[in-house]
Amino acid sequence: MLTATAPVDRAVRQVTAAHARAVSSASLEALRIAFGLLVAASALRFLARGWVGSLHLAPEHHLTYPGFDWVAPLPGAGASLHVAVVAFAGLAIAVGWRTRAALGVFLVAFVWMELIDAALYLNHYWLMTLLGALLFVLPVGRAWSFDAWTGRVTPSSEVPVWMVWAARSQVAVVYVVAGIAKLNADWLLRGEPLGMWLAARGDRPLVGPLFDLPLTPLVASWAGAIFDLTIVGWLVWRRSRPWAYVAVVVFHLSTAALFQIGLFPWAMMALTPVFFAPSWPERMLRRIGVVVPRPPQADAPTTPTWVRRAALGLVVVNLVVPLRHYAYAGDVTENEAGYYGSLRVMLTEKTGTARFLVTDPTTDQAWTVAPGDYFEPWQVGQLASRRDLLITAAHVVAAEARADGHPRVEVRADAWVSINGRQRRRLVDPALDLAALERRPR
Repeated sequence: MLTATAPVDRAVRQVTAAHARAVSSASLEALRIAFGLLVAASALRFLARGWVGSLHLAPEHHLTYPGFDWVAPLPGAGASLHVAVVAFAGLAIAVGWRTRAALGVFLVAFVWMELIDAALYLNHYWLMTLLGALLFVLPVGRAWSFDAWTGRVTPSSEVPVWMVWAARSQVAVVYVVAGIAKLNADWLLRGEPLGMWLAARGDRPLVGPLFDLPLTPLVASWAGAIFDLTIVGWLVWRRSRPWAYVAVVVFHLSTAALFQIGLFPWAMMALTPVFFAPSWPERMLRRIGVVVPRPPQADAPTTPTWVRRAALGLVVVNLVVPLRHYAYAGDVTENEAGYYGSLRVMLTEKTGTARFLVTDPTTDQAWTVAPGDYFEPWQVGQLASRRDLLITAAHVVAAEARADGHPRVEVRADAWVSINGRQRRRLVDPALDLAALERRPR
């Protein structure tokens, strides 16, 4: 007997069956390998450039995140060992040696590194953290891995297709959110901050003269917005997918050549192939004459409930966190409320100056403090243009004053910032006692 809900029930069953359809796990395993190599390369680069000393050990004070003041770099050689552990975990992930344990070690060690100083925040660190958490949840490492070859785990060449889409969503959000963020007056009407950045690269051979043309920043800004807003659609459509990936490579190679944005372009080029058919790595290897034997697949692998729930939770987090700044009043470009995790890539150029005025109401003493007295130059550049870091620095200045025998002090700031070349303006009210403000995560 048919009921009114029968069509709905049938549709739900069809959708559920479609998401549970078994597909090749090759694309997820290729994503794991690329992810692990990126992690290792990032950590080794950190060590090779001496950043452990200059960024972790050199600062007298770190600009910590609210609630994470207890996080600090390991002393002495321990700080380098910490980064080396991240590199080793990345290599273990890539080769599939104790894959889930390696991903767990990576997450703990990498998040600890991220929390040391908020002035070191980068958007692609957030991407790598969430993607690492998703790979930790999913059953990767059951093919194309040391664990599978040695029999440590039961080999499997298939996964439910929803797992592939979960991984795709992590990468897709980066493009879509970055595109939405570019729909602002500075980017679309003024061509900034690209105008300032391109003008500084007018000496580049061949393309340098183009950067001096008035329309170049606007054309580049519109092209960047259109690329970010549409590339996921082109990647999803099978017919346009190869050309879309060519566009991805050209776009990110261009940004890597023109701007100093670290490993982000290489990460996006390495991770975006997850949009190809799940069996793309096997097909590519066959074309060059390499045949990778697939382990025998018995019954369709069952997925524990906790895996489905955890993966869905991570997908939701990756959708909500980048957009949460819309829940705050004001412009995130100016107040940076909801900035962390917002994936606002290459949108803002801020330059600022700051000094603190410290007063002791009990003695009527007053003195000025230059941020450079307590912080490294790279920290000063960040705190002078970011309100949350300025407040954190004010708390440090107040703590130092208390340690010097002033149990009750007030700390105000004379701070000015210019955003995307606009006229500079005050970053905070100069009459506001920053040391009295509660540091809250936003």
